[in-house]
This record gives sequence, C-alpha cells and structure tokens, in this order.
Amino acid sequence: MGKKISHDEIGFIGLGIMGKPMIINLLKSGYKVKFFARRKSVAKNVRSKGGIQCSSISSLASTCKIIFLNLTDDKAINEVVFGQNNIFDNIQQKSTLIDMSTISPGTSIKIAKKLKRKNSYILDCPVSGGEIGAINAKLSIMVGGDERIYKKMRSLLSCLGDNITYVGKSGSGQIAKACNQILVAQTIVAVSEILALAKETRTDPVLVQKALMGGFAYSKILDIHGTRIIKGHFNPGFKSKLHLKDMNIATGLCREYGLTLNGAKYARRILKKVVNADHGNQDSSIMSKIIKNLTK
Repeated sequence: MGKKISHDEIGFIGLGIMGKPMIINLLKSGYKVKFFARRKSVAKNVRSKGGIQCSSISSLASTCKIIFLNLTDDKAINEVVFGQNNIFDNIQQKSTLIDMSTISPGTSIKIAKKLKRKNSYILDCPVSGGEIGAINAKLSIMVGGDERIYKKMRSLLSCLGDNITYVGKSGSGQIAKACNQILVAQTIVAVSEILALAKETRTDPVLVQKALMGGFAYSKILDIHGTRIIKGHFNPGFKSKLHLKDMNIATGLCREYGLTLNGAKYARRILKKVVNADHGNQDSSIMSKIIKNLTK
C-alpha cells in the first residue's frame, strides 16, 4: 500500500453515474475531498456526505495536488484540463491527475507529456464494473503511467476498487480498457443470441442461464446483463452511447495498428444501431433488442 495521502490535497471533477459513488467512497474512507459540480442536486448530495464544493475548476486545481477526473470523453477531458478556467494553468508543481475516464490512449499520452512541464503527472485509470461496482468499491482499475506515482496513489485507488492492475506506461490503462470494452460488447452479443435461441425454442431462458452459469460459459455478462435481457430492464449501469464511444476508440486503435477484428466491428455496428434507435441512454444490454430483430 502507498503512503497515506494528506487530507487536504484531494479534488474530484466529474460526478456522474460512476463519479458520484467514487467520491462518496473516498469520503467514507476518511479523506477530505474538494469537488466541482454543475448539477445542484448532485452537489447538495455530495456536500451532505462531507464533500467540500469549489466554485470553479481553477480554484480546485490551485488547492488540490491530487485531482480525480471522471468525465465522458476526450473532448470533456481536454476542456477541463486545457480549456477556459482549466486545470493546467492553475495546477501546482508535483501534482497528479488520476483520470478514471475512458478516453483514447493518445489523449492520455498528450496530457502526460504536457504535465511534465509542470513537474506533474497523470495516471490513466479507466475502470470496469459499472455503477454497482462503483457503489460497492469493487471496480476493476487498469492503470497506465509512471509506476512510481502509481505506487504512491495505490492506497487511494484501493478505496474505489479491489482489482487494481498496473499495466504500463501512459496510455496502457486505456488500451486495457479498450480490450475490456471489446470483450464486453461481444459477450453481450453472444448472450443476446443464446437467449433469443432459448426463447424461440420455447426453452425457459432463466433455466438456460442457470445451467450455463455452472460451467465454462459463466461470466458476469451472462449473470448481470443476461438477467437484464430476460427481464427487459435496461436502466443504465452503463449507457449504450458511452459504450459506443468506447468501441469507436477500440476500433480506431485497430485501424491505427492495421488490425481487422471483425467481432469488434460487428459489436460496434450493433451499438450504433442502438444509439440510432434512440436507446443511447439505456444500458448497453439493450443490444439484445437489435440482435433479436436481426435474427428474424
């Protein structure tokens, strides 16, 4: 475990479905955390848990030497780090950004290079586990960046997840997350197909799921997403439009390195159909509806 972090140097920006439970878990662990949030209801809730609200990103950056980020995409990260009233112009020397967002590896590398001018660092720390993992501090965290800085920050990360893996240099965490998102998307496709087969043959999908859970076919996707598909409940643990964004990153990496991953391309097409059908705010398990229509 790393050295215990001072209580007066932690900030958090990005209090959405994943970020809000993350900051609450840091507060539960005894850390004082400053935060910036635009949504009044979220800000009020986090203040009630002990969070200290900052009026601007710049004021947070000038007073916190460790800043967590959990934002939607590359554009949002670039805006917060380099845009108006930003982190970069106000950050202290020897500060660390811990970026829990899923963005392109190239953006993480670019930020890391620019932060070196201020003797500061970024760890790319995308996560897997969805909202329930964030709430229960059971996230899988994939870390890229300076290993020495990672070791210092591991105690903080352990407040958020129980499977923390240092993958390598800056951008490596994001590459691992791209691999994760490919695997999850394709597994949702597979689960959707087997449940469609069960239903078409008038075989109880609940019992099929139960039978498969006991063998080599077991997966969290079969368990959690399979249950959502069977019940038709698609409230987001992870929004389809964000999964599509991640698959765009993953397939972009494939093109960059001259790889043709047909399964990844197919899963991305399904997610694109989901978003085009105005289901982007639903959980990505709603891919099953598109799969069902394609089987006919």
